[in-house]
Amino acid sequence: MMVLAVLVNVYLFQSAGHRVLAVRMIRDVPIGQQITRADVGTARLSLDPGMRTIPGRQLSEVVGRRAAVDLRAGTLLAASQLTSQLTPQRGQALVTVSLKPGQLPPQGLAPGSQVRIVTTPGAQGQDTGSGQDTGTGQDAGPNGKTAPDVAATVDQVGGPDANGSMTISLLVNDADSSLVAREASTGRIALVVTTRTGA
Repeated sequence: MMVLAVLVNVYLFQSAGHRVLAVRMIRDVPIGQQITRADVGTARLSLDPGMRTIPGRQLSEVVGRRAAVDLRAGTLLAASQLTSQLTPQRGQALVTVSLKPGQLPPQGLAPGSQVRIVTTPGAQGQDTGSGQDTGTGQDAGPNGKTAPDVAATVDQVGGPDANGSMTISLLVNDADSSLVAREASTGRIALVVTTRTGA
């Protein structure tokens, strides 16, 4: 029993010695809002080595940055949750789409992930919204051609709602935004991940 007690004390001592100071949220900060000193603090915790956090010594560097996602009080802060820029930038547009689980990659999405928006076929003879019925179920654009794929960056992910659908905010080229919005309104799109980031 004495040996066991000694081992427990050694373990607790070593664990206490590996506690690190990390930045944590003190108040909720919505996406896009600038972070103030009153919004953040530090906490000394024993963390898994693989856990991505911002060291407490970098607290001053966090102040003034903007939230890339909705930040909740009491959570530890990661660098991927911060940004220095507001979106969309010049030449970009932000399009929000609602997608069912079958239209999303099974591993989910995270802000910053690069995706390709793909138009999926409609039902046989379904109106594509272009005034043309191809009879093949292929979604046709103004020239009777299948709508092209559009590259996008995931800006924010929300949900799921009561029906299991996720709300995805996508950054696209401004020239493609109207096309993406029209296709999204029909529910006939899917996302293909080309570069994954975040957790």
